[in-house]
Amino acid sequence: MTSALGLCVAATAVLALPGAAMAAGITYDCDTAADHFSELSLPTSGVPFTVSGHVQMNALAKSKTYVPLARLQIASAVAPGENPKDYVGFTLSALAADPKKTPTGAAAVQMLAYNVSGKDDDVLPHSVLEKPFLLQTFRLSYDGSTVVVNLGKESKSFPLKVAEPVVRIVCSTGEFLFTDLAIKAAG
Repeated sequence: MTSALGLCVAATAVLALPGAAMAAGITYDCDTAADHFSELSLPTSGVPFTVSGHVQMNALAKSKTYVPLARLQIASAVAPGENPKDYVGFTLSALAADPKKTPTGAAAVQMLAYNVSGKDDDVLPHSVLEKPFLLQTFRLSYDGSTVVVNLGKESKSFPLKVAEPVVRIVCSTGEFLFTDLAIKAAG
């Protein structure tokens, strides 16, 4: 009885401090079956803003057609299931592999890349050498004309002009966990 009362008091204390509970951001477990995708579009409170957090690949689904991946983008708002014409962000993808043939001895090769509308993904060379299933830190800042994408210690700027920007998350053929995901007004 005492432990139940203590748990109730602790839960009440957390609910009484919503700012502290929300400060770290949200958790989104994007888990999709092989050959399927999931999409989440989050509104922004206006420009400028930043989106930050962590993403980690937790599992790969076997597919002969699609690569397991997670994308986070600042993009123009579109109807669900449609691809935006303009976007900037990153892709975390992985391929199953023979552990004897990978540089890390892991059963998958993970790649982290910049993802920009109209261009092939620009893979960060060091990401292929890291072990898969590592937590990846990201921060994207948008000022209305430029997106600065920070992936771990790497940073790159890209032009982008969209009238109604959203934060778009797409996952396919695997499980990717987003943690501490926060969208904050800047300036």
